[in-house]
Amino acid sequence: MLNFYGNDTICLNFTHGMNAYGFDLATVLDDKREGFPAVFILNNRQDSKSLSLVFVAIKEYVSISPKILMTDDTESFSIAWRTAFGVPEKRPLCKWHLDRSWRRNISRLSDAY
Repeated sequence: MLNFYGNDTICLNFTHGMNAYGFDLATVLDDKREGFPAVFILNNRQDSKSLSLVFVAIKEYVSISPKILMTDDTESFSIAWRTAFGVPEKRPLCKWHLDRSWRRNISRLSDAY
């Protein structure tokens, strides 16, 4: 699946506490722009060092060069991705994180005026 869809858009976004075990899920966008799980990352850490190991291992099995890497608002995905796959053409934030950041900071803007 990654070899087939992995040259367009990869969407990496942790599910953040959606289960009792602390495991997170990363998805990939297909040709209809719908996410599907392509890789399950079972790890007790979400830092760039541990994610780099995962991405280097994945690269041994797939030959992809995505144009777009969409991530959450942490840098761990981006840093780890560059280690294995290089710099993508574009790196937008996912809509949910963008909205959360906007709502979190809007009060700061209104308090300043």
